[in-house]
Amino acid sequence: MPASSWNFTPKHRWSFQNNAICGICLFAWLELLYVRRRHVDWLRYWQRVAFVTAIAVLNSALSVVEAIMHGRAIEKQKIDPRPVFILGHPRTGTTLLHSLMALDDATFGYCSTFCVAFPSAFLWLEPVKFLFAGLVSEKRPMDEMALDLDTPQEDELGVNVLSAGTSPYMPLTFMTDEPSFRPYFSFKNAPEADKRRWTAAFVHLLRKLSLRCGGKRLLLKSPVHTARVALLLQLFPEASFVYLHRHPLVVYQSACHMADTTYWHMYLAQPTNAQIHDFILEQFVTLWEEYAADRALIPAGRLVEMSFEELSTDPTAAVGRVYAELGLSGFDECVKQRVASLQVGQPHGVERGGPKLKGYQKNAHKPLPAGLRELVAEKWEAYSKAWGYSCEEGAPGQL
Repeated sequence: MPASSWNFTPKHRWSFQNNAICGICLFAWLELLYVRRRHVDWLRYWQRVAFVTAIAVLNSALSVVEAIMHGRAIEKQKIDPRPVFILGHPRTGTTLLHSLMALDDATFGYCSTFCVAFPSAFLWLEPVKFLFAGLVSEKRPMDEMALDLDTPQEDELGVNVLSAGTSPYMPLTFMTDEPSFRPYFSFKNAPEADKRRWTAAFVHLLRKLSLRCGGKRLLLKSPVHTARVALLLQLFPEASFVYLHRHPLVVYQSACHMADTTYWHMYLAQPTNAQIHDFILEQFVTLWEEYAADRALIPAGRLVEMSFEELSTDPTAAVGRVYAELGLSGFDECVKQRVASLQVGQPHGVERGGPKLKGYQKNAHKPLPAGLRELVAEKWEAYSKAWGYSCEEGAPGQL
């Protein structure tokens, strides 16, 4: 790693906010701690371990109530066989598109922040979710997008804890052991038992989401699904996909910014700059290589590929193109007006309550040093060539 690489400053030692594993139940948490015990800095992060353990006890008790109240209904619930998956590397606009399409609540059901905060109990807790409103920041720390309990959220966050960490999201907790989680991107080279465990947790969560939304078609977004096109098509042969791409240097800058502002809330051991940097670089390579290898598996008429620039420049037209090319109904004047009213690209503002997005604005970043720019350009060259991006100094698209 070159000396000019991004400097990730250690912080948030005592913070519990935005911890991605706070929805875990006790037995899964104890298993995870035992398996990864050598990668826990017990002295530095004992308070996080204690906090998550206490929350895990509560989650387990809450899950028992849900199993009693809704267990049979969950098992009987059918999942609409035509989910729509939003794909793309983190920081390519997937959250923006997810929020825009989730405005069409007559067509889609989606996973909310509350669902991933309480993945084992949200069905019976949702009527009293107002009691938990203070647990969530009003804005995301990496980009100040609006955030509340009803905000559309990544389903993999829930699957991560339901599967006891059988997910590539686990490096957000165990970054020092990051390479061991790489098989969980596509599961092509993962142990069969791990693949079954993730699949069972994923399908279980989707049954619950389907029950929550009355059986509507699910709109799902998790960047790691980008590496799982083959697996997702095995589970849902009628699925549709939307893939977003963005200038790689901007993605890198934004990913580093997210790591520096968000990841420190979640670690159980302090990683080095090199470990965080390798995670960002290798995750991008894995997601692109797997997607490039498998996107031909998607039947004609069920894939839309779009740039972030198109989405952010005219979100109404971009969402309309998604509906048209995927043959979706529901993009009527009401939906158009709701999307158009969000003022995407204006100064930051927050409108809380439901899948709303007001005042979304891109972050601004300093230019990358030449050595680091060249490293990113070399590692992500295949992606750049595929989408026609230039990584030369001063090239259009850089920030």
